[in-house]
Amino acid sequence: MITNSNSLIEREVDRLFAELNAGYGECCRNPVTDGGFVWGLDPTSTQKKEAIEALLAREWFAVNGPPDAPPLPLSHGDTEQYRNAGGLTGVVGFYARSLSREGHGRKRYDFLTHPSFEDFARGLMTISTGRSGIDKDENLKKRFPPRPLVGMTYAYWDPVE
Repeated sequence: MITNSNSLIEREVDRLFAELNAGYGECCRNPVTDGGFVWGLDPTSTQKKEAIEALLAREWFAVNGPPDAPPLPLSHGDTEQYRNAGGLTGVVGFYARSLSREGHGRKRYDFLTHPSFEDFARGLMTISTGRSGIDKDENLKKRFPPRPLVGMTYAYWDPVE
C-alpha cells in the first residue's frame, strides 16, 4: 500500500488542531507554526493550510538540506532561537526565516523558487548578520565559501522581479 505523505501530514494537522479543544472566541496558538488566531472567528482552514505548508517544508528540508542540519524550525520563536545559536544551526535559522517569507509574488515555503540551502548559506556569508556573527565564523566560511546571492537583503532572500 502506497500512502501519500501529504495526506499523512493533513491527518496529523487535523489531530493537532482537534487537541486544541477550544471554544468559540478563545485565543489559540497554531500547534505547528505558533501563530495566534481566535477560534470560530479566524478560519481554522487558513491555520491548517499554513501548518501543512510548514510541515511539508520541514520534510523537504530533511531530504534536501545538509544531513547534519537540525530540523527546519517552523515558529518565529524557534527560528530566532536557531539564529542566535550560531554555527550551522544559526544558518538554518536564517534559511528558515527566508524560506517562510512571502513577497514579490512568492508564497511562503516556496522551496521551488527559493535558492538552495547551499546557495543561501554562501550568500549569507557575504553580508553582516549582526550580533549572530555567523558571517565571521571561519568554519562556516570554509564550508560555505562566500558568494554574493542576487536578491539577498539583510540576511533573507527577497528578489525584486
